[in-house]
Amino acid sequence: MIRSAARDIDRYAVDSSNLKSVGYDESRQTLAVEFASGNVYHYAGVPTEVFEELSLSKSLGQFYAKNIKGKFASTVMTGICPTCLKLGYIGESCETPECSGTVLEVDRQHKQR
Repeated sequence: MIRSAARDIDRYAVDSSNLKSVGYDESRQTLAVEFASGNVYHYAGVPTEVFEELSLSKSLGQFYAKNIKGKFASTVMTGICPTCLKLGYIGESCETPECSGTVLEVDRQHKQR
């Protein structure tokens, strides 16, 4: 189980070439998706049934592309530390031991995965 303490949604690793892990907060109806690139997005208003169907899907990437991408409001949770250029959670201190930077959002110009 992978946990983002700051984002508070447990994710579990999945067998997919595009998705690395997924998780769901039923009380907030929020789906967390980590892509193979390491980027994490949260999707708001996702019904429990959609998460369950995603979890049971033979191809998580195809299910995501057809049923989630562009269908739910998304928030990017990860960005780049401008000091060391490592990926991390936006607004948090960089996790690289020798770095003292704070992770910033990258201007993706709505380039949602």
